[in-house]
Amino acid sequence: MAYLFPRLLPAAAAELADTARRSTLEELRLRADYSHPALFYAATGGMRVPQTRLREIREAILGVATDHGFPHTPLGRSVSGFDVPVAEILHRDAGIIPAEAVVGDLWAFLSLIVMPDVAAWRFPKLHPERVQGVDVTRHVFGRLWWRAHLVHDHDAPREDLYALLAVLSESAFDQIYGRRVSLGASPHLVRSIIRVWEAADIPTTEVSERNLLRDFLMRLIRLRAFVSFESLEAEDLDDELRAALAESLHTLTRAADAEADDEVPPDSPAPTTAGPDSEAIPVGPTTGEHDRAGENAEHREAIAALGGPRVRQAPTAVDVCAGVGGQALGLEQAGFTIQATVDIDADSCVTLHHNRPDWHVIHEDIRRVDTTEHSRLNAVDLLCCGLPRSPYTMAGLQQAMSDPRDALEAALEMALVVRPRVLLLENIPTFQTDARFGEPRKRIQHAAQALGYELAWGSLQATDFETPQNRVHGFVVAMAPRDMRRFSWPTPTGRPAPSLGQTLLKSMAARGWPQAAQWAARAEAPAPLIVGGATGRGGADLGPSRAKAQWARVGVYGGSIGDDVPGPDFRLDLDAEPRHGLPRLTVEQVALLQGLPDEWTIRGKKTSAYRQVSQAVPPRLARELGQRIIAALD
Repeated sequence: MAYLFPRLLPAAAAELADTARRSTLEELRLRADYSHPALFYAATGGMRVPQTRLREIREAILGVATDHGFPHTPLGRSVSGFDVPVAEILHRDAGIIPAEAVVGDLWAFLSLIVMPDVAAWRFPKLHPERVQGVDVTRHVFGRLWWRAHLVHDHDAPREDLYALLAVLSESAFDQIYGRRVSLGASPHLVRSIIRVWEAADIPTTEVSERNLLRDFLMRLIRLRAFVSFESLEAEDLDDELRAALAESLHTLTRAADAEADDEVPPDSPAPTTAGPDSEAIPVGPTTGEHDRAGENAEHREAIAALGGPRVRQAPTAVDVCAGVGGQALGLEQAGFTIQATVDIDADSCVTLHHNRPDWHVIHEDIRRVDTTEHSRLNAVDLLCCGLPRSPYTMAGLQQAMSDPRDALEAALEMALVVRPRVLLLENIPTFQTDARFGEPRKRIQHAAQALGYELAWGSLQATDFETPQNRVHGFVVAMAPRDMRRFSWPTPTGRPAPSLGQTLLKSMAARGWPQAAQWAARAEAPAPLIVGGATGRGGADLGPSRAKAQWARVGVYGGSIGDDVPGPDFRLDLDAEPRHGLPRLTVEQVALLQGLPDEWTIRGKKTSAYRQVSQAVPPRLARELGQRIIAALD
C-alpha cells in the first residue's frame, strides 16, 4: 500500500543534523521518534503512514544494521551487505511512491527523526547531502530506494526481483545514476547496463574496471543522441550495449598495450611537463601519436577534405563555472570562438548574456549538465573551468573532499564525454602543491590518462601581465602529447603593472572628491589580493581581518563594498578609524582591478555582483594563456 510520508522542514533538518554530529549513537538511539513539531505533509492528500508502520520500517532496517556490525564501525563488505537488503526493504515494504521519493524533506525525516542512529552509523560524518535531503541521490536512504526502483525487474521471479542490486558497488552505481542524468532516469536502460556489465568477461589485469565503466557510459551518452533505448526490447538493447562495451574494452586494452610497448624504460620516471613556479607531477605514459585526444580534429580535417579546400576557422571554447566571464573574455581576445558558457548562478548568467548576447549561456549546475541536450558543448577545441575557490582553500578543504561529485569531478566527467583537444582548469596555486590536495590532483591525472593527455601545471602572477593586483592563479593544461610539445607558458611582459592609484584615480574623482589625487599618490603599488565574496559567507567585503588590514595600509576600508565612490564632502583621514577616514571600493572598481573592461556591466545586487567579480580570472591572463594554447594547436 502507498502512503503519504511526513516531511521535515529544512531549517529543522539542518538544526537536527548539527546536533546529531555532536551526539553518540546511543544518544541518537534514544532520540529516535516517529513524530516531530517541524514535520508536515504534502497538500495532495492521501493515506498518511501510521506510526506503527514507521516503527516496523525502523526495526527492519535496524535489524539489518545489527547483522552487519551495528553499533560498531562497518568495515569492508558489511557496507554493501547492509545497503542491498535495506534498498529492498525501502522499495518493497515501505510504501513510498516515486512522486514522494524525489522529495528530500521526506528522506530527511527518516534519517533524522526515525533512524538517526542508523544514519550516523552508516555515514558517521553526517554530511548534509547524506541526512538533510539536499541531494536524494546521495542520501543515506534515498539513494537506496532509487537504486532498488531502477533495478526492480517486474518480470523476474519474486526471489529475483532485486537480483541486480548486488552487481555494482555504490561508486559504480553512482556513475550511472548520480552523475549520468541522461542514463540513470531510465530503469529499462539501467537494468540492461547492469546485465551486460555482469555478464562481461573483463580482464582486470589489463584495464581498470572504473575507467572501463566510465568509457562505456560515455559511449552510451553519445549513442543516445541517435538511438531510442526505451523503444528497444530488452534482448535488442542488451545487444546494443554489448557492442558499446566491447568497443570500450578494445580501446582501453589497445591503450594498455601501447603503454607496455612505450619506449620509456621501465625504471624511468613517467614524462612530466611543468610550468613556472610549479611542481612537476608525473602523469604516466601516453597512448601514442594517434591518441584519442586528437580524434575531433582529425575528423574535422577529413570532413573538410571531402568538401574541398580546408578553410581555417577560429578554435572553439566552452567555459564552465564561467562566473562573471573574465576567462571567457580573455580566451575570446586570444582568438577563440566562445561556443558556450555554463554557470549555476543566475546573476552570473544574466551578466554574461548582457555583455555578450551572442554567447550561448547555459544556466545549470555543471554536475547536472546533459551534453546530449546541448550540442554546443560537443566537438570543441578547448574545455575550460574556473573551479570555485572556497572548497580548495585551506579553510575549505573539507568542503572539497566531502563531495566526490564537486565541480572538479563534474568538469573531468564532461571532458571525458566531450573529449576536447585541450582541457584547462584554473584555481588557486596552493591546490597544485599542498599535500592535502593530493587526492583531487590524482583525479585530474587519472582523467588525463584516460584521454591520452599530458599535463602541465603552472602559476601566473597577474602583475606580470599588467593587471593591477597581486594575484597568482594556478592553471592545469592538458592536451595530446603532440600538441603539448608545442606548448609553452606565457612569459611576463616586462612592463610594470599599473598601481592601485593609477587604476582607480579617474573613478575616485568621478563625483568631485577633491582628495582623489592625494589618495592615488599614496596608493602607488598594485592592489592587494582581492578575496571575500564566497558563497554562503555573508555580505560583500574584502575578506578576513588580515586582508582588510592590508587594504587599510593602501588607503581602502575593506569592511564593506561601497555603493558609490566618495563625493565632494568625503574627508580622507589616514589616522582616523578606517571606516570613517578611508574610501570604500565599489563593485565596478574591483572589476577594474581584476582587469575587466570599463564597459563590462555586472548584474545583480551588490553582494551577488561582488561575488562574481571577486573570483574572476583576469582576462589578460586568459588571453596570454589562450594565445599559447592556440599556437600549440596550430
